[in-house]
Amino acid sequence: MKERQKFFEEALSDFVHDVASGSAVRHLVDLGYSVEQIMQSLSYPTPRHRVQQTVYRYMLESGLLVRRLPTEVSGMVCAFRTVRISIQDREKIYRYLYEKIKENGEDHCYISCPFGVWQRQNGESREKEKNGDGDWLWKELTCLNKREQDYITGIPWENAVMYHRLNSRMREIGRKLILQPVSGCRFYFLKTGEALEGYL
Repeated sequence: MKERQKFFEEALSDFVHDVASGSAVRHLVDLGYSVEQIMQSLSYPTPRHRVQQTVYRYMLESGLLVRRLPTEVSGMVCAFRTVRISIQDREKIYRYLYEKIKENGEDHCYISCPFGVWQRQNGESREKEKNGDGDWLWKELTCLNKREQDYITGIPWENAVMYHRLNSRMREIGRKLILQPVSGCRFYFLKTGEALEGYL
């Protein structure tokens, strides 16, 4: 009986959240807001974990975030040819990114995200540094500004490499990460079957 009551209460809570905040959260995700920015924008008080769950579920449902890259695009099987560009040639990297996004379309361009794997690795095995606010952050993300860091750390990543569509927010973040270069971050262009990575 208690289980049924708990299930009913959770279902009712989910329904109330979806009516009060769900569509607003989804709209703000489409605009590239971080979980932190979404929480500040909501007029209805919502716990952080609930906002994170809604953001994450919507990202997966909309294809903004995927666990695996699509294996087929427009009836063609994807096989990736790796293109490596020196991070010293920043303009070449930016030009290549621009051309490939234009050629493939935003819906067919992704960046690999190893952040869930990093989260599961304890502090001993993953080097961290303090950011400008004094918060500990993975060393590889210190190249990002606070808003970009909040976007990455606000997503409840799975313990695996995932892929984020190159919307305007992830293009902004990805352009900085590729110049590090951050291990595990590569750009994938599905229609042309290319993968871009920077090297020192």
